[in-house]
Amino acid sequence: MSAPSLSQALAAHGVEARVEARGALAVITVPNGVAERLRDAALRRAVVDLAAKHGFTTVALEMASATDERAALSGH
Repeated sequence: MSAPSLSQALAAHGVEARVEARGALAVITVPNGVAERLRDAALRRAVVDLAAKHGFTTVALEMASATDERAALSGH
């Protein structure tokens, strides 16, 4: 499993994201604009397929906060 290579593959598909590996889980953090694009089922399937090709079995999607990318709630 390689978070950097998955991040590069996502970018090649037009999905700018930060990828963190937690075992077989790929935590993919995207800015709000990308999150809106991921409403498209075909794009979500492509993301999951890419993650699988890079050795991940599960994908978690996080939306980056405008104020703090790691905050669970804005301002907290």
